[in-house]
Amino acid sequence: MKDNNKNDKSSTENVERNYVISPFKFIMMLLSTIIITAAVTAFAILSGNEKIISDDTQKRSEFVKLYAVYDTLNKKYYKKVEKDKLIDGAIKGMVSGLDDPYSEYMTSAEQNDFTESMQGDFQGIGTEIEEKDNKIMISSPIKGAPAQKAGVKSGDIIMAVDDKSVEGKSTQDVVKLVRGKKGTVVTLTLKRGDAEPFDVKITRDKIHMNSIEYTFKKDGTGVITVMKFQEGTADEFTDALKSLRDKGMKQVVIDLRDNPGGYLDEAAKMAETYLEKGKVIVQMEDVSGNKELLKASKDEDALTKNLPTVILLNEGSASASEVFAAALKDNGKAKIVGHKSFGKGIVQTTSTFKDKSMIKYTEQKWLTPNSTWIHKKGITPDIKVDLPSYVHGQMLDADEVLTLHVKSTKVKSMEMGLKALGFDPGKVDNTFDESTLYAVQNFQMENNLTVDGIMTGKTTDKFMTQLAKKIENDDVQLKRAIQEAKKK
Repeated sequence: MKDNNKNDKSSTENVERNYVISPFKFIMMLLSTIIITAAVTAFAILSGNEKIISDDTQKRSEFVKLYAVYDTLNKKYYKKVEKDKLIDGAIKGMVSGLDDPYSEYMTSAEQNDFTESMQGDFQGIGTEIEEKDNKIMISSPIKGAPAQKAGVKSGDIIMAVDDKSVEGKSTQDVVKLVRGKKGTVVTLTLKRGDAEPFDVKITRDKIHMNSIEYTFKKDGTGVITVMKFQEGTADEFTDALKSLRDKGMKQVVIDLRDNPGGYLDEAAKMAETYLEKGKVIVQMEDVSGNKELLKASKDEDALTKNLPTVILLNEGSASASEVFAAALKDNGKAKIVGHKSFGKGIVQTTSTFKDKSMIKYTEQKWLTPNSTWIHKKGITPDIKVDLPSYVHGQMLDADEVLTLHVKSTKVKSMEMGLKALGFDPGKVDNTFDESTLYAVQNFQMENNLTVDGIMTGKTTDKFMTQLAKKIENDDVQLKRAIQEAKKK
């Protein structure tokens, strides 16, 4: 596997080129106009320099209209024109003409924010978003960040930020609305499925972008959760394997659920720990159909040799996480459990100009070792495991009041949660009836709360806390993955 210097530059050229692999997702954090995709990176798989604009641009006929418009506006517009804004606008328009949500132009300031966003700690709410069907959607909340703690889920649609509609706004625009200082509060209006829109108040905080967490189970199972493929993830993975081995690990589950991607190089290095020298990790294909095979450069690590391995995926697993999963699956090194993955099978290239502005555009697609293109299809698990319905319920806000005779989709979500916690609400529907009232009262009695049958305030807080704990403890996908790992 080729190790390229991502800082390779040439002062004689206009641009430096880096290959990135990423879904169109954005981390919302302070100090960043987060133009950061799920790859969270501009890491070079291949690096080099390319002069995009030739010296004879003014002689090219396709630019005649462009120059004519520029001159007309510059000379005849009724107010003074900011030339840089005209140029930036023209470039943005050119890139938007690709009709590709993964391609974009960034000004030098935006590029700087993009770079800062990849450097460590941030302040914000910690969630990743993408544009889908002209809507801004939560693709995956970062584990442990304020958004996840507040109950934000993958697939939630952002309708408004602090009562300001986001209709027609870009992901950049939404990020600017959401970011802010630690300790400040932002209110997101979200829509979940067919339910009514609801508000979530989130207190911004400092967010450290951990890469890997791991735990050791009493049955000898190591569980390694990879949140994102960032710089050093492969080394962290090796360290986790060593630590788990020393504790007596017999099998391992690699949890890539809601992992939006990251450095392709790190995903490849992780896969390399499982593969024999010369085995294909991923294939890159250009517009002409030419393929480049990225292969393991060394034999599998002793840590993973004969180690039963299962990978967990869900609809939030994308890009580099799919590369890793496919590499192990196609090479017969792991079984996949969970849900079909996101399906991101294209590669973006970034080109940074001398003024530090940048364009990012789709240049290649990637294929699995078995030559499968998973774009918009995802990776189908070997064993599909559905989560219980209450996991997908709507989050309740402590400021809201749900009481007898109220009809709302939130009532249905509450009833699903009550039933999961062992309090029978009767028929699970949108109506807060006598059976629902009785279930809420029982919940309040058991938790030493004021018994009034009203879901609000402290009752809601306690309810959501217990439900979140149950979701974590009753992780049926993880339990099945562990079962499968122990079979090997």
